Amino acid sequence: MNVKKISIIEPIGAYGGMDYYDYGLSYGLGQNKLAVLYFTCANIQDRDFKNVILFKSFGDVWSTKGFMRGFIFLKGYFTSFLISKKQKSDIFHFHFFSLGILNLIVLLMASLFKQKKVVTLHDIDPFYGNSIGLIEKLSLRLVNGVIVHNQASKEELLSKGVKLPDLAIIPHGNYLPFVEILPRPERSKTINILFFGQIKEVKGLEVLLNAMKIVVEENKNYRLTIVGRPWKTDGAMYERMILDLDLSDFVERHFRFIKDEEVASFYKNAHVVVLPYKKIYQSGVLLLTLSYGRTVITSNLEPFREIITDNENGFIFESENSKDLASCILKLNYNSIIETTSNSKKLIEKNFNWINIGHKTLNFYSSL
Repeated sequence: MNVKKISIIEPIGAYGGMDYYDYGLSYGLGQNKLAVLYFTCANIQDRDFKNVILFKSFGDVWSTKGFMRGFIFLKGYFTSFLISKKQKSDIFHFHFFSLGILNLIVLLMASLFKQKKVVTLHDIDPFYGNSIGLIEKLSLRLVNGVIVHNQASKEELLSKGVKLPDLAIIPHGNYLPFVEILPRPERSKTINILFFGQIKEVKGLEVLLNAMKIVVEENKNYRLTIVGRPWKTDGAMYERMILDLDLSDFVERHFRFIKDEEVASFYKNAHVVVLPYKKIYQSGVLLLTLSYGRTVITSNLEPFREIITDNENGFIFESENSKDLASCILKLNYNSIIETTSNSKKLIEKNFNWINIGHKTLNFYSSL
């Protein structure tokens, strides 16, 4: 298939932090001489990238609720399809975190148009278990290609025993087109730890808090900063836990939405970022952390292990094991932090370059 123009249709934008990913992919495709139409919501910063045109076809969808949100959501998709048809786009590229009834309706609408349909599945959670449901099966029949970000996601998807369209592994890219690598953290007696990002139950914040209790009982020169808005979990629960563990003097909390212009200030003060996740398919926070020039401690989930090598470009602990995490934190020193940071910088620039990712994505489009 000779692909000259594609449409990235993704309504979340900056509302949920997808704008960096969407723009990164658009940038990478544009640098590969592919014309990109990027459709999203009004909550996004305009950026000037070669061969990329932005359309805010979903308007202020996230300021509405209920029926009105659903109506604007579907209208935004249909408008995107019509503009794409007029602009002679070859591909509709969707980005889904689930395959529910709304996604099925979107794909049914898209089937009225001749363009090929590609879906990037950022999470495989809808397929968790031994089988998948009817809605997911119907959705997959309506697409020509599926992209996942790593081998672990591919294996889990294949294990569900459903017939899939063409499937490709294409990694999530770095954030270097959007952020500057920060200076090395200053050498100090206190080691500053950061937990950053939307707070979900599967991200294991309680594992980190229990680890901090062990850490400060042995060495009080550690401080934790928690930054992020709770999602389908109770921020007050973590506040109570901090009080119960007597960690108030060691934990700084920012349970709220963080604006783009605030992010760098939190990373600037951090020596290490901890990702104590219990389940993950791909972590934008991991790639953001490496892009800022900060080292990480991650749980030993397979998607992390595909990127992080223990004591080489980061540190790894046993998932959901607070004692092992505490031991990992207590072993930190300034030299090991700087060494792993240097190695991770080389990794993020080489393996997660958006131009290379754009080339891989273009090749996948052309194979359909």
